[in-house]
Amino acid sequence: MDQPEESSRFTTENYIDLMTSHGISFEGRIRPDKWGDYAAVFDEIRRIGQLRPEEFADKFLLEDEYAVDKAYNAARMSEEAWGCLENGDSDRICRKRPWKPMFEAKPANPVEAERLQRRRRKRLLCTCTRLELAQTRVRSSDQYSRLFSRQFDKSVDHEDMTSEAKKRLKRRPDRVIGLRPTGTLRQHLPSLQTRYSPFKRRNVVYPFIVIEAKPAENHGASFASMLRQTAFVTRTCLRLQQNLRQETGMPHQCLVWSFLSLGEEWRLYAAVPDGLGVQIFDLWHGTVLFPEGGLQLLLIIEHLCDWACEVYRPSVLTCLSGGRDNLLRSRLSPTGTDISSQLGDADLTLSRAASRAISLPSRSSVMRELAGGTTTGRLPKDTSAEPPEIELLLQVDSAGSLRGQDSHRWRRWATKAQDSSLPWTGKATIRHANQVELSFVQVTVPAKAGLLERCLAYCFPELTPKGAARKLLISLQDDDLAVTAPAPHPVKAAFQQRTPQSRRSTLEVRALVYFRSAISPEDWQVTRHVLAVLCDQQALRLLAETAEEVDPKIDRDMGMGMGMGMDRRDAITTSADWERFKQAINWPKYIGGTTSAGLALGRRQLCLRSLRDDDGSVRFEWTKFCPQQDGGVAGEDMLRMISWSHASSQKPPQVGFANAIPHQQLAPYLQTARCTLTVTVQANTDAQRSATPAALAVPNLRTSGVLIKKPTTGWPETVQEFCYLVTDEKVGFDDVALLGQLLEETRRRKELYSMVRKHTTYHQRDLAFIDRWIRVLKNELPHDTPFSQLT
Repeated sequence: MDQPEESSRFTTENYIDLMTSHGISFEGRIRPDKWGDYAAVFDEIRRIGQLRPEEFADKFLLEDEYAVDKAYNAARMSEEAWGCLENGDSDRICRKRPWKPMFEAKPANPVEAERLQRRRRKRLLCTCTRLELAQTRVRSSDQYSRLFSRQFDKSVDHEDMTSEAKKRLKRRPDRVIGLRPTGTLRQHLPSLQTRYSPFKRRNVVYPFIVIEAKPAENHGASFASMLRQTAFVTRTCLRLQQNLRQETGMPHQCLVWSFLSLGEEWRLYAAVPDGLGVQIFDLWHGTVLFPEGGLQLLLIIEHLCDWACEVYRPSVLTCLSGGRDNLLRSRLSPTGTDISSQLGDADLTLSRAASRAISLPSRSSVMRELAGGTTTGRLPKDTSAEPPEIELLLQVDSAGSLRGQDSHRWRRWATKAQDSSLPWTGKATIRHANQVELSFVQVTVPAKAGLLERCLAYCFPELTPKGAARKLLISLQDDDLAVTAPAPHPVKAAFQQRTPQSRRSTLEVRALVYFRSAISPEDWQVTRHVLAVLCDQQALRLLAETAEEVDPKIDRDMGMGMGMGMDRRDAITTSADWERFKQAINWPKYIGGTTSAGLALGRRQLCLRSLRDDDGSVRFEWTKFCPQQDGGVAGEDMLRMISWSHASSQKPPQVGFANAIPHQQLAPYLQTARCTLTVTVQANTDAQRSATPAALAVPNLRTSGVLIKKPTTGWPETVQEFCYLVTDEKVGFDDVALLGQLLEETRRRKELYSMVRKHTTYHQRDLAFIDRWIRVLKNELPHDTPFSQLT
């Protein structure tokens, strides 16, 4: 509640004095050895609080329904940042639990713990269909009454406190949860001399959970003030249990839990007797802003749910009946036959449709807005809009990318300003073929009509949706590359707020993989672009519908291989093949030296294809990119996809149908990576086999570098006219004299190129500049020798 602390005259110090006089003490996050008889109970909470989503996912089979459900609910709590406990399955007319809790509660008494374990081993889990569950909720009967009850925003009667203290404690707790007075309970309650409920209506018996929630916008709220507010309510609930134990003379472990929520932050406390006083332990802190905190909160609620069913309620009933044997004879309703049967997470929840609305925190400013709105139910409502979740195929190792370090000084003359004291840098520069600007784009074709049209508009802005779909469909069916990719772990995917595509461990996709190398006209940088277009079965069918072509007859059971120019036995199905496929895509990371220079000079365009050897094994090979049929995707289309994918600020093209869906909705279908990479040539057999010399068509470079002249048109005037591209990876740019010797050898053997033709005749003025440049580098002329007077 957002009420002031009693009155302006009742200060925090007065409040603390009142707590001290009533024996209430806060122990904080103390060591477990201070928990005493409650160590076994509290240790489970600490174990849950240390659980991470990855560890949770690894404890279950790939598609375990329990794990997937918890993961999705944890992600939803993270997305919505609501300060409430998510609802679970309940009201099961079959009276079986949907699954076994991950952290099961146990009684402190070893004998009772063994009895409970025997009962658990005999139980069967619920096998009802969703339709049956929906029908049973409608047909709910009084004989299957709930075991627990809640009270919202009602005053608590602190029976054993003075009238003066009661006047000070008029604030009402947000929610109190306790036992529902079922038939068995009502049979025994009238015989008690002591009270069993702190409320006038007495509809909550022996309460065991107190909840207080405040919005983050409440600037006067704090966990300390909330803890003070709930301390006396917790003490009163604990006193009821202590009085029951004293009056009946039966053993009972008195315990009251307290949840505090401030915005998205949650805390769990536990109150236990300490002689005539009360000890309150701080057990767990978490935030539902992230799936980790949401998961822990859900598992704690599940554990307390199990504890209330299996430990707390049987203990209270045993006290009331005078022993376990009397309890078995006194049960009046089916509810008592198996007290674990009825309770789901819903029985211990904060309901959004409560009789008194609790002021819940608004969506946090740091949370992502969901494009499709809030989901309801166990799974997201529109799985078709989610892209197949495939890992980024080309991985850039952090060790290989430049992180502000340049041990060879290959970036020494990357810009004119870096060595402006040298006159020759205004007209020429030196680069190394092993320093590469690498970019990778992975496009997953959407399987939803609106998003597909949006994607096609970006890829082919000059075409209609029909024409664009036809172009892409031709290339995807033309290419003989079909892969069976491992699907993501459903539980881990749920924590990432994504939807598993199927109930399978693999995912068949068509892949069109393109490579192009060039030299950047902006700065003479060697560039490599790799594009992978992935299309699963559903998206392929939608492409065919959009293109108004005959469906490619993909067999629903046999996968991508049938009817696509490829027999099923040729499909790539083993994990080893998938790994080889990824190795082939990563081949551009290992190209250096003369191969790197030759590919860039020739502006080579390649595509990846799969081949099957005589022994049945699959290998992959980069070959010359050349669409096999007219009308397929061209190299210009590939480059356009790469450019708009990297340009995050690019506006949508002005095409009528393209403006129907926001650009941001395409973001999940694009994965990009870009870095400046220093290539280290490795003796990687698989990488070397990924491309044949005939496919690469690299010129035979006979020296340790090539001299390149820029074209007369098409390049910026500010870019230097010449570039000496070194290919020997052992050469560092600190040894300027050695660079002069290499350039001289290149000049002598006429390894002179232009960005227009393979070989070209340099003008006399060009050769004069090169000769003087060589002498400056070899230190035969002063480093500040002018070059402006050359004719």
